[in-house]
Amino acid sequence: MRQIRQVRRAFRRKYFALRVKRMTMTLFYPMAAKCPRCEKLFHHVPLDVAAPQLCSDCDRDVEPLTSGICSVCGRKTANGICRECAKGVHSFFAARAYASYDGTAEHLIKALKYQEDFRVLPILQTWICDAYAAHYGYFDMIALVPVPMSIEKERSRGFNLSYELARAVARRFRLPMIEPLLRIAQDKSQTVLHGCERRNAMEHVFRCVDDARSLVGRHPYLLIVDDVLTTGGTADACARRLFEVGAQSVEVLTIAR
Repeated sequence: MRQIRQVRRAFRRKYFALRVKRMTMTLFYPMAAKCPRCEKLFHHVPLDVAAPQLCSDCDRDVEPLTSGICSVCGRKTANGICRECAKGVHSFFAARAYASYDGTAEHLIKALKYQEDFRVLPILQTWICDAYAAHYGYFDMIALVPVPMSIEKERSRGFNLSYELARAVARRFRLPMIEPLLRIAQDKSQTVLHGCERRNAMEHVFRCVDDARSLVGRHPYLLIVDDVLTTGGTADACARRLFEVGAQSVEVLTIAR
């Protein structure tokens, strides 16, 4: 955990320095802000260059998942519950997301994770907070659990997006955030796996920290926070570990589904 804290402090310094640099640019070039999705200039509209908004075209491309979704996994469906969830395959109780994982949402997540386009981070943090307000804002007994990365992966990337998202929700809604899980194996990329393959690959990736039972005992209603839910393999693996140490309810919140 000490190594992870060092990585996070380094990220805070790097991110702060980048924002200061871009805020300075805003003072001298107030019309230089670009849409982080299509790079269109916001002509004659002075914006924060460090964290510009989406242009109207790209913003319209994002379709919030608020209705017509599966009651369990949150994917779009017309039947109330999707075919897969009707089989009872998931360990978590329910999952909700801000938008579908395509178009603008997919582009922004990949731009931040793989290209370090930090202009995108405030947008994603706003989306995850909006999703929390829409789906969980009525429930103030919940504690947030960011999906952990391995120490090697977090050090290599420099940040954990799940942690940054959970931190934003915790600060805005004054919720507790706990970290009862560790990622003990640097698994291979999950993007090429599907369904059972992905769930099996995640089975032994996570373990609980030494004081996990105490942490979960104080906060038994948990909300796992991640960037994307695809097959649900990662969330299922986390949920199983959390139930093993006494969680009474585990749900999932992501930016995209």
